[in-house]
Amino acid sequence: MHPRPVAVALLVGAVITPVTLPAVTGAAPACAAATGPHAALVIETGDRDLRLCVALDASSVSGTHLIELAGEQQHLAYAFGSGGQAVCRLAGTGPQGDDCFADYPDFWGYWRNDGGGWTWSSTGAASTSVDDGDLEAWVWGSGDTGSTHGRPPALTTADVCTAPSPAPTAPSSSAAPPTGASDAGTTSPTTTASPSHARPSRGPSDGPTSPAGSTASPTLLAAAEQGAPPGGGGPGAGLFLALAFGAALAAGGWLRLRATRHRPGMGGS
Repeated sequence: MHPRPVAVALLVGAVITPVTLPAVTGAAPACAAATGPHAALVIETGDRDLRLCVALDASSVSGTHLIELAGEQQHLAYAFGSGGQAVCRLAGTGPQGDDCFADYPDFWGYWRNDGGGWTWSSTGAASTSVDDGDLEAWVWGSGDTGSTHGRPPALTTADVCTAPSPAPTAPSSSAAPPTGASDAGTTSPTTTASPSHARPSRGPSDGPTSPAGSTASPTLLAAAEQGAPPGGGGPGAGLFLALAFGAALAAGGWLRLRATRHRPGMGGS
């Protein structure tokens, strides 16, 4: 098939098809009451009961415009006849043409409720005024008056347009954490201290000492101090060096003293 014939066929089909919206299937849930003006619309097809809460686009609308708003907001299928003055089909029920009484004695009966109960309307829906909080009903049935035609069930606007549920309260963010939670969240992991490489502090009496009977010079003490290993547990190499040097000095002094005593002229036997 070529694209142009297909497009022409679709355009012709759209022109000859009645302008209706998809039918509402099953019982429609009541919507939450809007902050602006709204009205309730009840539809009894004989097979289905529809309860529609419709937001108004003005402070007052006609009965037929209320049906149009229900079609826009909740996909209610409808069709008007007699130049838009009469209601032929609602939710797929009613005559297929523009003669709204083609199925007479069955037709759509128009009921209104101002808070004091249902009243049969002898005025067409195109000429009525629907205000904020009003309740309208359409019943498919037989009979020319309210005494012979089917009557809608006892309802109020509040039954159809329910009040919105309060928003759930969020839990407080200032609640105290469970016992031990803060400790667990703030305690740092245990670490093992590595051996310190700093020289241990020394007190006044921590310096190296010479053996009893020998005297170490300040130079030797400084050399012993600088040669001490960091954090060592025993005598360092500097201390041994100082002791060896002191022993060498003592031995040298003793040898010189011995040589002096045996020198001629110094006395002795």
